[in-house]
Amino acid sequence: MSDSIRILPSNIDVEAALLGCLLNDGRLFSETESSGILPEDFSQERNATVFRAICSVVASQQVPDVLTVTDAVAKMANPVDSSYIFDLANNAPIIYEETLQQYCSIILEKSLYREMIGICENTIDSAFRQQESFDELSDKATSSLITLSNRRQVKSVLSLKSLVLDSLKKLEFQQKSGATIQGISSGYPYLDSMCSGFKAGDMIVLAGRPGMGKTGFALNIALAIAKNNLNVLFFSLEMPAEQITNRILSIECSINSRNILNGKLDQEEINRLYANLDDTSNLPIYVDETPSITISELRSKAKKLDAELRKMPNPKRETQNKLDCIFIDYLQLMSSNIFKEDKVRQVEDISKNIKKLAKDLGIPIVAMAQLNRKIEERRGGKMEISGNKPMLSDLKDSGSIEQDADMVMFIHREDAYKKSDEEKNNEAEIFVQKNRHGPTGTVKLRFTPQYMKFTPLDTSADNYER
Repeated sequence: MSDSIRILPSNIDVEAALLGCLLNDGRLFSETESSGILPEDFSQERNATVFRAICSVVASQQVPDVLTVTDAVAKMANPVDSSYIFDLANNAPIIYEETLQQYCSIILEKSLYREMIGICENTIDSAFRQQESFDELSDKATSSLITLSNRRQVKSVLSLKSLVLDSLKKLEFQQKSGATIQGISSGYPYLDSMCSGFKAGDMIVLAGRPGMGKTGFALNIALAIAKNNLNVLFFSLEMPAEQITNRILSIECSINSRNILNGKLDQEEINRLYANLDDTSNLPIYVDETPSITISELRSKAKKLDAELRKMPNPKRETQNKLDCIFIDYLQLMSSNIFKEDKVRQVEDISKNIKKLAKDLGIPIVAMAQLNRKIEERRGGKMEISGNKPMLSDLKDSGSIEQDADMVMFIHREDAYKKSDEEKNNEAEIFVQKNRHGPTGTVKLRFTPQYMKFTPLDTSADNYER
């Protein structure tokens, strides 16, 4: 089809029918509000003007009809002839609430098509001009399309009764299944007992100084989640995928990580490798090694994988196959096309969008974060005993991370500061210093450095230091 005869998507008859029904029975306006439809969604300007007048009448706490809307239109900059408003009312079909919602859905969909065409045309023009970098243009286009798609996800107001019944159903299912937590298990009983698992829409921050084992601990959690037949997407901004794979093999097969690097495995390690290889390689973990990834790229990759997983049947799951959890290693290494000269504002923007993505996808996102050097500075001062413990103020580059996160935990190993192996006790501490779903406290773990493995010191739950 030639570009010259292409017509923008619209349905003028449906627009006229909707407006006519609202003019005849203004009480139906609440149904259009719940659909999220706006005056700009009407393809004809005169229809947009009439709907804008209807909204104006409702805002003034009046019931819209032919007379009140005609009066409101007359006060506008580009008024519509009153005869057109009377024609809309006279030609309106008999309508029910369900039909009205269908009309709104049709108008909104046509509007979204038109907006998508506009976004694509602007992107094409910018691509021809080449005045922006490819990454900037791609980021802008992706963000615009995602914002557009989010308009379809209008949620209605829910009554307390429906919310209570929904919670009751979840509680009954939890009791029948014998589950002790509501979210995804981290694999560590103490940690689960504090937060009741990682919940849908949560942003969980795991922070620590370099060398404390952030990536290793995150991989331990990711493996525990994957072993429950849940799909994990691991964004590794610092390490290549090969190193992540080697660490997973070290953890799962109990192989010295140094031996994997130099290729000098003893016979027992070779036996353990091949004995666990099939189970490990079949774990539903997906790794992305894109360095300096932007939030829009990350969002796009996550949504693409989620869509692919939903098409793949998984007999091991009772629920639909989908993406269940995301890990980001680590937050401050992400890039942004916004606030390029201000790292603090960049991190704030990234942090807010990670939380938004978690809520949008309905899954937990675990983001690793770097700490500043204040801990080392405190160790040399008078506060040496308490100075070892990381604090929320130690989060590097932004206080927004603390505000956006539902849970903030710090990993700390005192052994990292000890030079002699005899002094080391191979213990790690997880300080939970923010928790919207429960108490804060400290979880102590056993760290096996040669395997990068973190295991509970005591397997019983509800046993942590408050």
